Amino acid sequence: MSLVATKVSVDVLYDMFEIVEAQTWVRAYLDEFTDLWNICDHRSEQVFLKELIKEFVILDSNKERKAYRDLSAKITAWGLSPETTWIVAACNDKEIDGSVAAMQKLKNKLDPYDDWHLRMLPSIPSGVKHIQNGDLVVLFDDFIGSGGKLIQKAEWLTKNLSKNGVEDFTLYYMSVAGMRSGCDRIADETGREVFTAISLDRAISDKYEPKVADEYKLLMLGLEQKLHENYKKKKLKDYSFGFSQSEALYCVENDNCPNNVFPVFWWAKLKNGDSFKTLLRRAG
Repeated sequence: MSLVATKVSVDVLYDMFEIVEAQTWVRAYLDEFTDLWNICDHRSEQVFLKELIKEFVILDSNKERKAYRDLSAKITAWGLSPETTWIVAACNDKEIDGSVAAMQKLKNKLDPYDDWHLRMLPSIPSGVKHIQNGDLVVLFDDFIGSGGKLIQKAEWLTKNLSKNGVEDFTLYYMSVAGMRSGCDRIADETGREVFTAISLDRAISDKYEPKVADEYKLLMLGLEQKLHENYKKKKLKDYSFGFSQSEALYCVENDNCPNNVFPVFWWAKLKNGDSFKTLLRRAG
């Protein structure tokens, strides 16, 4: 019986070393890294993916600690207090949402935390039940992508509070992490204060000169064409470059990947129908 060893090129080996040096978490996903490299037809695609992976922001324990300190400091800077403020998770009653998990971590980071704990609400419908005229309200999410979803949820909250006769309240927007473009959109369209502890630029459009950006976008489109057009009742075209073309490179360590991330990192089905072991995982 003859066993033939798979040959690994020097370039790919150096890629692996370079990526693991920049992103130690990749060390645990070498099979997934191999699958990703194997869908590439050209060396330029691998080099491009390498640069993207090196720029990923993974919210590990150290980054998380700083982010929540910054959130707490901003709430203080806004002059908010538990006597007059509600912090509302941007969650619907019937879904499991990252905003609730993020709020769970926030609740003992604000002082006095015993008082703040009583002013944190796990969903927007619960906010409708508790918010009164004159209250200050922080609509809180784990991640802001395009900003459109949070604007829609704020509109739903406002509409339903109005039905209860509540129209005099001040709204703030806050997230652990968010795309700069999405936060700017919220500020521009609502005129309200917006804060994210970790502000992220679009990985291609905001980083490179237009000519280079256009070349990289063509490379990404080529990579996306290797993915199946449908996955879990979702259409790939709706997530090209990430939802709303967010171009995000962000994920919480060992957590669900935002759909704003480039789908090549989480879309687990190839064009030929085969499953695809992705670097990141997204449920839902």
